[in-house]
Amino acid sequence: MTNSIDDIETRKSVIREYWAALMASDMPRFRKLLAPDAVIHYPGQHYLSGDYRTNDDIVGLYTRLTKFISDGVFVGEVLDITTGDIYTSVVIRYEIRMPIKTLKGRAIGLFILEDGKIKEYWLHEWNQHMINWVFRSSRWFGWLMPIFSRKKRA
Repeated sequence: MTNSIDDIETRKSVIREYWAALMASDMPRFRKLLAPDAVIHYPGQHYLSGDYRTNDDIVGLYTRLTKFISDGVFVGEVLDITTGDIYTSVVIRYEIRMPIKTLKGRAIGLFILEDGKIKEYWLHEWNQHMINWVFRSSRWFGWLMPIFSRKKRA
């Protein structure tokens, strides 16, 4: 099966819209990108890990994730979007800015898109161990973030 130029551009456009919605923490915009039977596979061994099988659960996951973006903890950029016969992938580079240090990372998202919607998505971290640590400790750091923010402004 060969993808047409229009199909490739449509798939890349969906990924760009997905990324823009996340970076803006725009959940209504994000929800419109989900197929009715979308499934998100979020990796790791932490409190957010698992398979999300309803749009409400998926939006709930991303609402929690975009909190890191709106707080300025996560800053990322798309490096590349590729399309194959079935899958569309996106490679991202990011920083997780914490009070004690900044962690740099990369990840690849593997999507199945149908009719301009996200049907299925797997995230693959290049350093899953680091991400597990970040999410496991984020509850602890979450309590301290307002304290560090006040100290920096004072």
